[in-house]
Amino acid sequence: MIRSLFRSLTGPKYDGKYLCKLIREELGAKRLSDTLTNVVIPTFDIKNLQPTIFSSSEVENSPTLDARLSDICISTSAAPTYLPAHYFKNEGRDGNVQEFNRIDGGIAANNPALVAISQVTNQVFDKNPDFFPVKPIDYGRFLVISIGTGTSKVEKRYTAKMAAKWGVLGWLLHGGSSPLVDAFTQASSDMVDFLLCEVFQALRSKSNFLRIQLSLLR
Repeated sequence: MIRSLFRSLTGPKYDGKYLCKLIREELGAKRLSDTLTNVVIPTFDIKNLQPTIFSSSEVENSPTLDARLSDICISTSAAPTYLPAHYFKNEGRDGNVQEFNRIDGGIAANNPALVAISQVTNQVFDKNPDFFPVKPIDYGRFLVISIGTGTSKVEKRYTAKMAAKWGVLGWLLHGGSSPLVDAFTQASSDMVDFLLCEVFQALRSKSNFLRIQLSLLR
């Protein structure tokens, strides 16, 4: 117990080596531009403290973002306190090299549905033939199925009475979980869900948006 607590305070819960090995074996040297369909993968730049969106539709304009899918996937799964941050370099077709210092995309977009919609909207503005002549706010032409990875908030693990006694350590580590991380990621996801529900309903396209989120028990 003491050893586990010390490890949690001094480093990530998992070293991520096995996960990295599996991802690299499965994806090999494939790059973002090799995907069979358009994909949007959010990550967070821990060095510049801003999100970075890896979008296959933006590769043409930003060649250095055409990184190996393995590096992108390792980056977007690097949840703080659970897995180590990921550093890599990528050289674009134009010869420019960019450094990436990335952590979990959930820091910026735990529910990436809004990111995906914004990317499609950008393509519509750019008159991409795959989307034209759809109008940018014509949500009646959008069909969004947002699938979550499951939530355990039904457990109601934390209470105000408990949190009132927490200091920095308590907020970062309690009962094997990180209340601060849980709160931020859950809030981010739920706010996107709430916003999209309201937008689609206001534009009389409520049936065009579906959010699927299962409750998990630990």
